Amino acid sequence: MTTVSNQSFDEERAFYAAKDLVLQDCRFEGPADGESALKEATNIKVDGCFMNLRYPF
Repeated sequence: MTTVSNQSFDEERAFYAAKDLVLQDCRFEGPADGESALKEATNIKVDGCFMNLRYPF
């Protein structure tokens, strides 16, 4: 599994169709106010993340 830690994302579908991913202490918010950050993603573990976007999953 790939791990992404301590990063911020605000773009539309930042991890669209991602597979085998660990998101740790990341933030999903910002000026682009994207949505569906994890649409169609599979086998995702989210730990300690802040999500302030529309429809993050």
